[in-house]
Amino acid sequence: MRPLLIIQTLAVSLIAFTFLLLPGVHPAHAEDFGGGCTSAIDGKNEAELQAILELCEAEINKQKDLLANSQKTSTTLEQGIKAYTDRIKKAELDIKARAIKIRQLGDTITVKAERIGDLSSRLDRVQSSMGELVRKTREYQDVTPIETFLSDQDLSNFFADLDSFVAIKDDLRKTFLEVHEVKNLTEKEKKDLETKKAQEQSLKFSQEAEKRKSENYRQEQARILAVTRGQETAYIKDIAEKERIKNEIRNRIFRTVGGTEIKFGDALKLIQSHEATIGVASALVLAVLTQESSMNGNIGGNIGRCTYNQAWNNSTGTVMSPTQQTHFLAILSELGLNPDKIPVSCPISKDGEFGGAIGPAQFMPQTWSGFKNRIGNVLGISTPSPFQNLDAFTGTALYLSDAQTRCKTAFSTTVEIWRCSAAKYYAGLTVSGTRLSRHMNPSSSYGYQVAKRAQQFQKDIDTLDL
Repeated sequence: MRPLLIIQTLAVSLIAFTFLLLPGVHPAHAEDFGGGCTSAIDGKNEAELQAILELCEAEINKQKDLLANSQKTSTTLEQGIKAYTDRIKKAELDIKARAIKIRQLGDTITVKAERIGDLSSRLDRVQSSMGELVRKTREYQDVTPIETFLSDQDLSNFFADLDSFVAIKDDLRKTFLEVHEVKNLTEKEKKDLETKKAQEQSLKFSQEAEKRKSENYRQEQARILAVTRGQETAYIKDIAEKERIKNEIRNRIFRTVGGTEIKFGDALKLIQSHEATIGVASALVLAVLTQESSMNGNIGGNIGRCTYNQAWNNSTGTVMSPTQQTHFLAILSELGLNPDKIPVSCPISKDGEFGGAIGPAQFMPQTWSGFKNRIGNVLGISTPSPFQNLDAFTGTALYLSDAQTRCKTAFSTTVEIWRCSAAKYYAGLTVSGTRLSRHMNPSSSYGYQVAKRAQQFQKDIDTLDL
């Protein structure tokens, strides 16, 4: 077979193949169902899940109204019991609704993963066929007119072949465009898949929080039920005492690692606003932000007491290493701040020869440079600052999220994961083995102390939720 006929055959096959690139989607059949807002969602299709979700959301709205009414007059024993009954019911409905949304997202992720796999394999086949077509085209281009005249091919066939060659080149161009379109579609679906996964993780985190709240409400309800009739006065005093404790927690002033004073309640609001999105408990973030300045003065005494180019007895003669200085000066230039007036942490001999951590979250400048775009994406801003509480706290949560992901491969309990995550925040994400153990297991270690403090903060947060 002549080279041109081979090319034409390949071209026809390739063009026919591209029509099969994007198959149609067959609609799912919705079956009848019943049961109201139920947690029995296994085996349900998309239409059934959506209908159940709508029922759950309707019941949640109804429960909100009941809860609001009971809270208005929850000053007696019976009304207090009713208020917590309504809270428990709402929490249970929230859990059911989130379970349905998680299942829906999970099904969508599965479908998209299969679709991406299909598109990837189709794209590979198209590119392979295109490569063969290009190779054959080059073979034909290498045949000169003189060679054609000297061959047994007559002149009319030669010009006919030239016309066919032009058509093949046009088909090749169209094929390239179609492959490019498939590639863009694949990339878009991959991005959608990543977004869906992030949404699912956020919903799972929120669901776990609702479960914890539900248990707290049940415990409080059980305590109230233990109070006998005729003791309403004691119960009212108990409510007043709880409100006093809540206010005390909210107004507690703590000093962050950068020296900033902020109320517990205000810090909690900043962190909780993005807690579900990032997937790290506010209690752990708060514990990290406060722990460094309270470890027997070992770290707190050095925090924010140096400047970046201050003379120091180390290999370069300055507090901050040259690599960190480059990032530090870039950050300060972007923010319009004077680097000579910004305090940084002093070196701590047991942790290395250099200092230079900045802001209330004590980020090293190079680390901040690596996280600032992610921080900006979460907060919806273009230039986050390590010296602003919200920006810095969000950076801490994101760093802990990365640490938490790694720690979950080796540990299962919440306390162990918190210890490990705090240790990696302190010593670096890649720390492992005996060095990781040294920073998370002894009772005097950074990770152990952070986890211990986080547990207390979680109790405080649970009290504020009651």
